Formats: sequence, C-alpha cells, structure tokens
Amino acid sequence: MHRPLARSARAAQVNGVQRPLFLTGMMGCGKTTVGRILADDLGAALVDLDTRVEHLFGRTVPELFADGEQEFRAHEQQALRSLLAEPGFRGRSVVVATGGGAILDASGREAMDEAGPRVYLEVGVDELTRRLRMARTQDEGARPLLEGPERLRLRVAELLAARRSRYRTAALCIDGHGDPSQVAARVVMALGEGLPARGSEAV
Repeated sequence: MHRPLARSARAAQVNGVQRPLFLTGMMGCGKTTVGRILADDLGAALVDLDTRVEHLFGRTVPELFADGEQEFRAHEQQALRSLLAEPGFRGRSVVVATGGGAILDASGREAMDEAGPRVYLEVGVDELTRRLRMARTQDEGARPLLEGPERLRLRVAELLAARRSRYRTAALCIDGHGDPSQVAARVVMALGEGLPARGSEAV
C-alpha cells in the first residue's frame, strides 16, 4: 500500500520547485500512475496530457491516431501549448503526465523546460514489454502505436532506440522500475537534492 512521503521530503520538493513538473518516458513507464502518487503526496494538481487532448478535440487518442501519427502529434503539441499558456500555470504546483511522444518536438521540449523540470522515467525494454502486454489484455485499442502483439517487444525496442536520446535531455533521469510509490519517492529525493539521478540502462 502506498504511504505518503514524510513531511520533510514533501517540503523539500515543494519549496524547491514551485512550478510545474513534467513526467516523460515511454508508454508503459508509469507516468500517469507515478504522477498520481506525486500529485497526492505534494498536494499538487495532476494533468494527463492525453486526457487533455481528448477533451480539447472531442475524440479518443486511438481515434485521433487513425488520422495519422503526424496529425496526432500536432494535436498533442496544441494541447501542451494551451496548457502552458493558461494564466498562472507556470507558478503552480502541477504534475503533468505527458504522452510518450510529447518530447519528439524540439520546440515542445524547450517550452516544457522553460516552465519547469522534465523528468524521464527510464524503464528497460523487457519491463516495458511486460507492462504493455498486460495492458493490452485489458484494452486492445489503448496503444495505437503497438498494433500487432506478436511484434510488441521489437516495436518497443525500436521506439525506445529512436527516442532515448531525447528522453535523456530531461533535467532528471529516474529509474522507473519497481513499485510506483518507490519511483515517486526517487523523483522527490532527486528534486530535493537538486541533482540528476541517472536511470537504469537496462534494455
């Protein structure tokens, strides 16, 4: 069972980062789950970027992806920029769980970096594949980039290889393996120390 972080750890994060925090990483790395725990521990709001995309455009992520990935990425960047443009947003305590491809756009990365720290939840290919395989059994249409479960590991490896260098431009790279509450605690500790915490190199 998840337990709230100690008051001193919470204070270190809140006092050190009075601005948004952006969780990035591959699908299946735990951005939304870890983000929910962080937001709860820190008394912050949680924004799921995929959910915001769906609300803004009135269609689900799989439906938007059906128009092509490039079209979806344009919608994703619109949703991100509309969030960043909200009055007072940059001075609020907010945890933003981004989509797996939100870091592909260089200007989007720069815009996030100007607003608050980017945190990369780093998880290896084998663990990502395991988590995504479990998720697919629950919702076949939830991961439009992963059509064809028989090629799942290969597709995950291809995506991670293509994105890893951009993920690692984040202010913090955190080991995303293990229980989500442990991952959240690593994020808070790294933010409190103000030092990068290099993630796992496992693939």
